[in-house]
Amino acid sequence: MNSKSASKRAVVVGVDGSPASSLALDWAVDEATRRGLRLHIIHAFSFGYPMTGIGLGYAIEGLSDLAVGVRKEAIARARRANPELVVTWDQPAYSPASALVNESETADTLVVGARGMSAVAGLLLGSVSIQVAAHARCPVVVVHEPPTPTSEDAPVVVGVDGSVSSTNAIAYAFEQASSRFVGLTVVHARWLDRLTRSSASAIWPLGWQTFAQEERALVAESLAGWQEKYPDVTVRRHNVRELPVEALIGQGEHACMVVVGSRGRGGFGGLLLGSVSQGVMHRAKCAVAIVHGPRESKRVR
Repeated sequence: MNSKSASKRAVVVGVDGSPASSLALDWAVDEATRRGLRLHIIHAFSFGYPMTGIGLGYAIEGLSDLAVGVRKEAIARARRANPELVVTWDQPAYSPASALVNESETADTLVVGARGMSAVAGLLLGSVSIQVAAHARCPVVVVHEPPTPTSEDAPVVVGVDGSVSSTNAIAYAFEQASSRFVGLTVVHARWLDRLTRSSASAIWPLGWQTFAQEERALVAESLAGWQEKYPDVTVRRHNVRELPVEALIGQGEHACMVVVGSRGRGGFGGLLLGSVSQGVMHRAKCAVAIVHGPRESKRVR
């Protein structure tokens, strides 16, 4: 079924026929199945459609046929995985990133592969995944290739720093951990070398131990109420004096997912993605969820 409104409260996945896209589709099918949501498949087709292996002289009709084939195979793959899953689709005639960002206004979650069909060799992330992670209005999950094998009880990992974006990430992480029946590892890492000069000068007289106590209190305040709401989720706190990206990557080695906010306490005004979220997106081996703040309607083409 093709429906323009089918993405409402659905898991939306972008596909392009690449191996990374197939991994993203499989992840999205599992997510939609586990949470009882619909799956909405997006395969955008435009004059900018990747032409790898088919030549610039290929007729537009041929490109259209190729796009239809990619979309049909994605639908068939999803239905083979779960015949009971409600699957809808759309094949919009504009750029993949724009199509997915538009869907994010009503979607529950967007899922993309780390690198698509047009990604340049050597790049850790494709342009579509970067653009979608930066501009989407709902949580975006970037599925990496190849995935790191994890045990059935591999935890969800979430980065916490007391920011509003971090609070949204915590909510998403608890929901994921609960629906997967796994534990939650809460990571809070601070590194004085990365603080502003004025912040560092204020902290040094107090001593690192005092600063660390205040940071632990911040984490406790951030988690207040969530453990009561999700009593089934076992929480482990990981407070370290380490670069946040390194701490999250380390804890994510044996996790099923790492969750980060789009921007943390150290974010600069105007930036859509903070350095921590970008670093984790590029380097993690497991799925990475980037959780944004409240939705703001802004359609793009």
